Amino acid sequence: MKFFSSLLSFALAVFIAWPYVHIYQLSTAITNNDQPTMEKLIDFESINKVHKQNIEWKVNNTVGNNSSLLPESMRGSAEELAGVLGNLAAGTTEINIKSLIEKLRITKGSLWEQMTFAFFESPNSFIIRLGQLGRNPIHVRMTMQGWYWRVTAIYD
Repeated sequence: MKFFSSLLSFALAVFIAWPYVHIYQLSTAITNNDQPTMEKLIDFESINKVHKQNIEWKVNNTVGNNSSLLPESMRGSAEELAGVLGNLAAGTTEINIKSLIEKLRITKGSLWEQMTFAFFESPNSFIIRLGQLGRNPIHVRMTMQGWYWRVTAIYD
């Protein structure tokens, strides 16, 4: 019984430490511009999907809400313009390795040094905050894909 509880405790400790190992690997890869490692640790397809959804949400919820400062007569044309620009932005903006590195370098230093919060959101989801709250931090979501924790969303 003692062996089983020790084995279970060890497995739990490894599971908790595993995403931090991948964060360190990602930080090292970004610092050294190691693109093969970044491609292994980052799911660009998922990041771009979430990025486009965020742009569309911002367009739909910032111009036409009821507490808008625009008069009622101007709100309709502003919503149309925002929709067109939002669709254009969502269709043309794509996050690649270069833009991701620029986005993650909000302050000087490595990703590991910028991290102010990192913990599990669920057993297969891990949230990282880069930067201080109230100062436009970047939130990064990692999800377990196979045996790797991969970055699947970036919220700024």
